[in-house]
Amino acid sequence: MSLIKQIRIAISAIILMVAAGCLFLGVYNDHRYMAEQLQKKNNDNANGLAITLSNIQKDNVTVELIVSAQFDMGHYRRIAIVSPDNKTMIERVNRAPHSEAPSWFQSLLSIEIQPGVANIQSGWQQYGTLIMESEPSLAYDQLWETSRHALLWTLLVALLSYAISGVWLKKILRPLDEVIGQAEALGERKYITIAEPETEEFKKLVRTMNTLSERVKSMVTAESERLNTFNQQINYDEVTGLMNQSHFTNTASVALKNDSFVEGMLILVQMRNLSDIDRQMGYSVTNQLIKKIGDALLQQMAHYPDVVCGRLAGGVFGIFSRQPVDDFAVATELKLVLEKLNAAQQMLQFQFVVTHTKTKKGDDFADIYRVMQFILDLAEDQAALPMRVMNANSIVTSRKNYLNQWKQQFLQAIEQKQIKLACYPVMQRHQQLFHYECPLRLHIDEGDQWLAAGAFIDWASQLDMIKTLDGLALEYAVDMLAKSNANLSVNVSAAAMRSDDYRDKLQALILSVNQPARLSFEVAEEAAFSDFIKFREFVHLVKSLGCMVGMEHVATRLAQLGDLHELGLDYIKFDASLIRDIHLRPQQQSLMRGLCMMVRTMGIVPIAEGVQDQQELDSLNAVGIEAVTGPYVQESLSFGEL
Repeated sequence: MSLIKQIRIAISAIILMVAAGCLFLGVYNDHRYMAEQLQKKNNDNANGLAITLSNIQKDNVTVELIVSAQFDMGHYRRIAIVSPDNKTMIERVNRAPHSEAPSWFQSLLSIEIQPGVANIQSGWQQYGTLIMESEPSLAYDQLWETSRHALLWTLLVALLSYAISGVWLKKILRPLDEVIGQAEALGERKYITIAEPETEEFKKLVRTMNTLSERVKSMVTAESERLNTFNQQINYDEVTGLMNQSHFTNTASVALKNDSFVEGMLILVQMRNLSDIDRQMGYSVTNQLIKKIGDALLQQMAHYPDVVCGRLAGGVFGIFSRQPVDDFAVATELKLVLEKLNAAQQMLQFQFVVTHTKTKKGDDFADIYRVMQFILDLAEDQAALPMRVMNANSIVTSRKNYLNQWKQQFLQAIEQKQIKLACYPVMQRHQQLFHYECPLRLHIDEGDQWLAAGAFIDWASQLDMIKTLDGLALEYAVDMLAKSNANLSVNVSAAAMRSDDYRDKLQALILSVNQPARLSFEVAEEAAFSDFIKFREFVHLVKSLGCMVGMEHVATRLAQLGDLHELGLDYIKFDASLIRDIHLRPQQQSLMRGLCMMVRTMGIVPIAEGVQDQQELDSLNAVGIEAVTGPYVQESLSFGEL
C-alpha cells in the first residue's frame, strides 16, 4: 500500500475517532439533560396538580376529569391518586407507548427518573397522594434523532477528509516522486542531481543526495582528466600533440585488420633538413617549427572524417584515413599548405617530401610503412620533387565510387532484401556470452561476397541513406531476437541517433520484442560526444524502453568520460588501438586499469575491442576488463581465470 494511501487512512481514522468522542459526549449530555428535565416535570406538575385538586370540591367525577385532562395533555406514563390507606382511587396508565428509537438504543441510554409525588388536601384532612410519571419515549426519540444525524455528519466529514487529504498529500508529497527517482538512479549508479524541493525534510534529503552525486561527478571527472593526461603522455607526442609512433602504428594496424575496413589512405611527410635547422636555430626554434607543421597538418585534415595524424619520428609525420579518399588530392593539398607555411618562414626554409598510397583491408602496416620509408630515402637527392606517389594505379577509383551507381545498388539491395547481420561474440568472464555484435552486411556485387559496413557507410552517408540502413538493421535484429534466445547489439549512426523517424521506428519495433533488455544499441564515441545532447536523449529513450545502450570505439575523448556519470550507460567498448600489444606496454596497462576502475564506478561494464591473442587477453583480465571481443574471441573462450 502506498504511503499516501496509508496517511489518508490514518487521517480519516483519527477524524472518525475524534468525531465518535464528540458524538458520545454530545449524546451523554443530552441524555442527562433530558433526564433532569423529566424529573423536574414530574415534580412540578405533581405539585401543581395537587394544589389544584386541593382547592376544589372533592367529588370523584370532577377529580377524575381533571386527572384525565392532565394525562391526555402531558405525555405521561402514569397518573394515579392513592388514598391514605394505600388504595388506588384514580389511575391513568399509558399501556402502549410508541417510540421511533430502537429497543437496543433505549436499553443503552436508559433514562431512570423518579415519579413526582404530592399530597392532596381536603381541608385539614389528607385526601390522597398524587403520583405522576412522565413517558420517556419522546426523550428517546429525540436522542435517537440527534445521534443519527451526528453519526451521518461524522461519516460525511470523514469521507470528505479522505478525499481532500488525498489531493493535499499528493501536492505535499509530489517532491517525493523526484526523490525516489533520484534514489533509484543512484542505485543504478546514475549520479543525477535534481532541484531542491520546498519541504524542509525533502530538501535536506535531496541536498544530501545531490552532494553525493556532485562528489562522484567531480571524482569521475577528475579521474577522466587525469587518465586523459596520462594517455596524452604515453600515446601522444609532447611537442606537436599528435599521436606518437606506437599509437599511430597501432591505430592504423587495427584499422587495416578491422572487418569493416575496405579502403583508406596513408601519407608520410618527411622534413629533410631538420638536422640543419636544429644545428643553426637551436632546439627551441626547431620544436616551434615542428609544432607549426603539426598544427598545419592537423588543421588541414580536420576537413576529412575518420583521419588520424601522428609524428612517427623526428621529422616524419603520418596521416592515415579509415575512409576511401583521393590520396593524390589530399597529398596535393598538404603540399600547398606546407609550401605556404614555408613561404612564411623568414629565417630558414625547410625542405619536405610527401609520399602517399591507398590502403586496403588486410594490408600490413609495417610493410607499407617500410616501403614508403624506402621511397622517402630515395628522394633524399631529389629536392625538386616534393611528392612521391607510391602506387599511381590507386588514384583510379572504383566504378562504384559514383553516387548514382551506389544509390541504385542500395535501392536494389533493399528491394531484394540482400541484407543480413553478421554475428561476433562478446564474451564475459567464465565463458558467459555478453551479446553478439551485429554489424550490417550488404550483398551488392555479383557473387557471394557480402560488403562490410566500411565499404558502403561513406556512400550511404553522402546519399542520406544511412538512417534507412540503420532502420533495416534494427528490423533484422528484432526478427533475430524472435527466433533465438541470444542477446544482440546493433550499431546506430550519428544521423540515426538524431533522426525522429528512426526513434519512432525504434519505439514501434521494441513493443513487439519479448525481453527488450536482450537488445543493445551502440553509438560510436565520436558521434556521441559530437552531439552529446542528442546522445543523452537517445540514451534516455532506449533505457525507458528497457533496452541496453553502450558506446563503442572509445579511445580519444577520455577526458569527456566523466560526462557519462548521469546517463546510466550499460557498457563501454574501448578501441582496439588502446588494446593492441598491451601485454608489452606497462604504461598502457596502467591507463586501462584506471579507465576500467573509473567506468565501473559509474556502473558501466568495460569491454575491450580487437583482442587478437591470449597474451593481450591475460593482460586485459589483469587490468579489470570484464568482457572482450575481437578476432581471438570465440564463444568457447575461457576468460577470467588469472
